[in-house]
Amino acid sequence: MQVIRTPIFAGIIFMASLSVNAASLCSPEEKSLFSCQLEDSKKSVSLCQSNTDQKQIFYKFGTPEKVEITLPNEKSPKPKIFFEQFGPSSSQWMKGVVFTSGKVEYNLSTPQGISVQLTVDGIKKPFSMTCDFEKGDSGNELSDAYDLMEKLKFKKR
Repeated sequence: MQVIRTPIFAGIIFMASLSVNAASLCSPEEKSLFSCQLEDSKKSVSLCQSNTDQKQIFYKFGTPEKVEITLPNEKSPKPKIFFEQFGPSSSQWMKGVVFTSGKVEYNLSTPQGISVQLTVDGIKKPFSMTCDFEKGDSGNELSDAYDLMEKLKFKKR
């Protein structure tokens, strides 16, 4: 009986590891730079990089079954990045990536790589949601995406 249970247990672990990556909204033609499922929500947010053009980075929001928002689009500008130091210590920093559509701003930010916050502003009821790290990447992956975008010379806010 133990011989049968071991492969089943290994299969359960493998399936669980697949579900962590299931939050990515990136297409097969894109590399996932960052993905997370939002707390208390079935929605996810992803940063995706085109496999054919490194400077094409997209913000996607929704579920794997239905991506509701993809930015930039033909009507919106390219994303911008920002870095802020918010305390006297060099270890007190925040990195972020901002996408806009009209007057609405979609801001993904991470303080010191500890957590990730999605803030949507410019609408009647601005809101903020936190990533559920048990269901996706950590703030370090968003920090790495920021570093990549800085290296690719994305404009700073």
